[in-house]
Amino acid sequence: MKTKKITYAQAIAEAIDEEMQRDKDVILLGEDVGILGGNFKATVGLHKKYGEWRVKDTPISEN
Repeated sequence: MKTKKITYAQAIAEAIDEEMQRDKDVILLGEDVGILGGNFKATVGLHKKYGEWRVKDTPISEN
């Protein structure tokens, strides 16, 4: 088995992408996870790949 060295953010991105491919019911919600790809860019490209119905930005809601 060959391994590759990746960052933590890359591992998260690959895991989310793999699960979204496997299960069409998986959705991703969060602050800036859509078009911007999240704070650490771990979700870059998922909005374009899976569409706005499965990858949605949520508003910042602080009280």
